Amino acid sequence: MLNAWSLIVIALAYMGLLFTIAWIGDKHRIARDHQNIQAVIYSLSLAVYCTSWTFYGAVGIAATTGWGFLPIYVGPALVFLVGFDMIRRIAETSHDQRITSIADYIAFRYGRSHAIAILVTCAAVIGSVPYIALQLKGITTGFEVIGNASGSTASLPANLPLYIALALAVFAMLFGTRNMDSSEHHRGLMWAIAFESMVKLLAFLAIGLFVIFSVFNGFGDIAQTIRNNAEYQHLFSPWRIPEGFGIQMVLSMVAILCLPRQFHVAVVEFRNQAELRVARWLFPAYLMIFAALVVPIALAGLTQFSGQQVNPDSYVLSLPLAFDQEALTVLAFLGGFSAATGMVIVATVALAIMVSNDIVMPLLLRSGLTRGRGESDLSQTLLKVRRVSILGITLLAFLYFRAIEAGVPLASIGLLSFSAAAQFAPAMLIGLYWQGASRAGAISGLSVGVFAWFFLLMLPSLFGEASLPGFLTDIGFNQGALISLAVNALTLWIVSLLIPDTYSPADESQQEASAGGLITLGELQVTIGRFLGMEPTREALATHLGTAGIEPTSLATPTTVQFGERLLAGSIGSASARTVLTTALHHRGMSPSEVMDLLDRTSQAVQFNRELLEATLDNMSQGVAVVDHNLRLVGWNRRYLELMQYPERAVHLGQPVEELIRFNAERGLLGPGDPAAETRKRIEHLREGNAYRYQRDWLDGKVMEIQGNPMPGGGYVSTYTDITHFKEIERELQEINETLEQRVQQRTRELREAISEVEDARQAAEAANRSKTRFLAGASHDLLQPMNAARLFVSILRQQQDEADSEQSRLVMRVDRSLTAAEELLSALLDISKLDSGMYEPEVETIAIADLFEQLRRRFKALAANKDLQLRVRAADHHIVSDRNLLYRILQNFLSNAMRYTETGGVMLGCRLRGDHLNIAVWDTGVGIDDAEEQVIFQEFHRLDYAQRLDEKGLGLGLAICDRIATMLGHEMAVRSRPGRGSCFSISVPLASQEQVEQQARPAASPRDSSKLEGLAVLCIDNEPDILEGMNLLLDRWGCRVDLAENLQQAETQVRDQGPPDMVLVDYHLTEQSNGLDVMKYLSRLCKKDLPAIVITADRSPELEEAARARGFGILRKPIKPGALRALMTNMLR
Repeated sequence: MLNAWSLIVIALAYMGLLFTIAWIGDKHRIARDHQNIQAVIYSLSLAVYCTSWTFYGAVGIAATTGWGFLPIYVGPALVFLVGFDMIRRIAETSHDQRITSIADYIAFRYGRSHAIAILVTCAAVIGSVPYIALQLKGITTGFEVIGNASGSTASLPANLPLYIALALAVFAMLFGTRNMDSSEHHRGLMWAIAFESMVKLLAFLAIGLFVIFSVFNGFGDIAQTIRNNAEYQHLFSPWRIPEGFGIQMVLSMVAILCLPRQFHVAVVEFRNQAELRVARWLFPAYLMIFAALVVPIALAGLTQFSGQQVNPDSYVLSLPLAFDQEALTVLAFLGGFSAATGMVIVATVALAIMVSNDIVMPLLLRSGLTRGRGESDLSQTLLKVRRVSILGITLLAFLYFRAIEAGVPLASIGLLSFSAAAQFAPAMLIGLYWQGASRAGAISGLSVGVFAWFFLLMLPSLFGEASLPGFLTDIGFNQGALISLAVNALTLWIVSLLIPDTYSPADESQQEASAGGLITLGELQVTIGRFLGMEPTREALATHLGTAGIEPTSLATPTTVQFGERLLAGSIGSASARTVLTTALHHRGMSPSEVMDLLDRTSQAVQFNRELLEATLDNMSQGVAVVDHNLRLVGWNRRYLELMQYPERAVHLGQPVEELIRFNAERGLLGPGDPAAETRKRIEHLREGNAYRYQRDWLDGKVMEIQGNPMPGGGYVSTYTDITHFKEIERELQEINETLEQRVQQRTRELREAISEVEDARQAAEAANRSKTRFLAGASHDLLQPMNAARLFVSILRQQQDEADSEQSRLVMRVDRSLTAAEELLSALLDISKLDSGMYEPEVETIAIADLFEQLRRRFKALAANKDLQLRVRAADHHIVSDRNLLYRILQNFLSNAMRYTETGGVMLGCRLRGDHLNIAVWDTGVGIDDAEEQVIFQEFHRLDYAQRLDEKGLGLGLAICDRIATMLGHEMAVRSRPGRGSCFSISVPLASQEQVEQQARPAASPRDSSKLEGLAVLCIDNEPDILEGMNLLLDRWGCRVDLAENLQQAETQVRDQGPPDMVLVDYHLTEQSNGLDVMKYLSRLCKKDLPAIVITADRSPELEEAARARGFGILRKPIKPGALRALMTNMLR
């Protein structure tokens, strides 16, 4: 039976295991040279982000707010996936400058400002103390939940949280302050943190799987549970976003870098890009596993403890207890314990480094206490300061833990610390991307932001709303966090613009005085050695200078001083390192302002030159290696390592080049001779200072060109170029050159023959196309002329139906239907021919979907009603780009077929967005189409068997025309169908841009006024007497005064006798010598004014339409419909 004391024993044993792992990791350097393992350790150490808040509190948030837990998981994952380059830049800069903390990094960006370092450190301590207290609360909650279940809570020590805090402080002191150099990696500590990350992942995963497959019966049961409960449906609705979701997402995204512990594991412990690339995917995957299991655990807690007084934050522990799963309970306890202890250890170490480097050590240096005590080695003093800082921060967190209410949710404390850390984001990120961000702006922004955070968020957490001013209680946490972050960034921006950083170079005499006042190498060694130790300092300076030793009396160059500053920054931080060197140089007779100016200029110049050189070398396609006069390797680029394929860590600064040459000789890269002899030969060659250039077969079948040039003062620069591709091209060119002349002649002859054949084919095709065009134009006129006349007569007869008997009415209707069918079939055949000949030119325009759908709805509403079908139109507020008439024709065909083949149910016209296209579709509940039929329905004259059984009229040309129109417009057409269930025909049309929508012409519509045709003088010109008679009867019934003419001469006579007409209806094809446009041109000159005219023709060519509209004429296609003629005449009289 579990009880509280057994948990204490388990916790102590677990702590002992962590001690063992950390000790082995430090002493034996586990997998030190195994890059993949180190990358996994680095990725898992990042999971120190998952504290007791994410282990316990996330489930509590899900149980109370639904999806409110997602930001704490999704935010950091997005930063690593999307912001990889940003993290890489920060990590590489920090690695190069030996940055020790986030305070050190921000201070370095703003000129190693000590004020910024102190401000960031104080804010970090104040903001992190509540978070550390949260971990103590999480550990205590674990003991209390299990103790209450076993009834042994009363036997727990009263000061158990204090003992836990002290134990964690001891662990942090032992393994977090072993090295003086804070920028060095704490391998043992990181191994322990990675192990804890695995423990909490396995624990959470075990609980999640237990809930899914034991409490519930799989994911389907979970979904059913949510559907059966209205409260759960509301809580976990995908459309319900909890309050503050956005600001909490932002806080979580910046916290992954701005929390001191996260900056420490992500940046200070950073080794190389390979580890970061693995972490880019592994760390988000780790977070997503947690996120996927939160909802099932929360739902299990809600269902299991419904109506009971169980804190949702404790569901992770309470669920295994409720089901008597002792082993799972212990695992859950250890998972929460790991989540809390890992955070406390890393956070206290990171904060202690900041406090010792940026607050305590500068005070000791400036107070003179260390000089007065005569201490020559301050490294032990600094380590003691860090250990005391760890203890002090841990005790502060314990006091805060005692001060807060026992019922405060874990999430509220976590968000409080997140919002504090977020105050560092403007200074860090704006400074990263904006060079104009100034020191004054950073100080002002941090000060204002931290004050707003403390006033709006920290005070309410300590004293509660009852003791605060009224206006503060109206500001919630999310609003307060947003306000503090906004005023921080805004203040930084405004002050940076008002008070930019300026650099005023000293005059020549000041520069000479500064150069003459630099300290000697011996003094620089003593200054740095007080913090790092004399021997390590001497070795570092010797390596930097490229000599076996250093000359103590020699003056240190500005570059060496800058190197010493970076070396010192790795131990005491950049701001304190600046203070130490300032003091040392000041004792040489330089004023403080001169010292600061000198160090700033030196740092900026060296950093700029270094970054420029590295960027140049790393972006070269050639490998570059540089050796000094002692034949030691002092520089190389990334391409050099790739081409040489050296083992990992085989190349290092100051390495004798003889070792690399011997290694290459042993690999056989220097020829078949003896490796030792080949090595000696090349070393002698380098010592003689001779340039060289040669090509050699290399690894993996490559060919390498190696060139070496001596440098002034000794040393070599060697370049390595992969010329494999050029060698392959050279061989190919040699092979081609052997038969080039023969191939040229052969290809020339074949080309001439092909060109001749293509030219003949082109001319034949053009001639055939011209002939076909002439035939179509003539056929259109000759075939449609008599049909046009017949339609006019039938229209008149239909208007006189009320005057005839019923038999005559039926005959007229049958004639009208027959003419309509003949017209449709003839038009379809002509359309097929014109589409195939390419005579159509689409008139692309911007089309409103709502207008197009409404036009189609009106067109088919009555037909649907007649067949007892439900016509549904689902329009949308979108605009597309297409030819309105052609697209209307496609959709009209879709709807006609849907109505024709649907007996019951309905037809729906709708659209859906698909990227930058709109998919317009027609669904029906008709007979459907077999899979085999779907491949052939777009062929000419193909009709479904069902249509033939229904005796439907038609030639099977509708879909063939649609297919050709869609191809011409560049639209994709598709069909989906299930026999007996219905079909869906769709076409994909590009969306219109905003500019196209704004430029769309929207002519105002006006109602037709039939009274305008009363007494209208109309001149009809057509070479067919039957058509003239039909037009006369039709126009006469409309109240028009009609004059008729069959040619130009008769038209001229009518105009001279009757005067200029109000409108002219003219056929385009009159005689071989003249057409309707020529007639109108003559009549306009005769009347000395432009006459309104409507050109009636069977010619559907776009050239005719353009010519008619250019003169302001209307145009109608034969056979004309009386309604269309009347509407056009009325519109032209407006």
